[in-house]
Amino acid sequence: MDDLFDGLQPIADEGVMPRRAEKPGLEKLDPEKPDLPKPEEGSPILVRVQDTRPHHMDGGRTVLRPSLPYDSVCHMASCFLDLYIGARYAPASSVPGCICHATVISGTVSLTAEGQTFHLLERDALRFAADQPYQFENLSNSTGRLLLEYQYLHGHS
Repeated sequence: MDDLFDGLQPIADEGVMPRRAEKPGLEKLDPEKPDLPKPEEGSPILVRVQDTRPHHMDGGRTVLRPSLPYDSVCHMASCFLDLYIGARYAPASSVPGCICHATVISGTVSLTAEGQTFHLLERDALRFAADQPYQFENLSNSTGRLLLEYQYLHGHS
């Protein structure tokens, strides 16, 4: 299966960051492609890890893996972020009105967002504006794993 964030703009040397496509229609799943889940309202969409393609950054120390594709009903997309020892992830800011909900699955991670630095432990969660600069850094001696959910308050127009 192609990248689940197909139609979302890649950031040079930073893999794929969930952000709105500039061309209308690119941000939605194409029901004509048989290998992509059909976006039927109210229907479950199953995404298996073997059907996604990870994006390696920071010399392989940072891995971003798409989870759920953009959903036009709730205006959200999600991905998993793995930060190996000493890794950092500082993507370009997203589109105006984008909010990120970051949940630490394991490890200890520093998140700098909205002019503040937060030290997040396993199962901590933080909501912040993703349309401003932000950065994650692994502070532990093991892999820091996060679930990042991006909500587009203005949707995709």
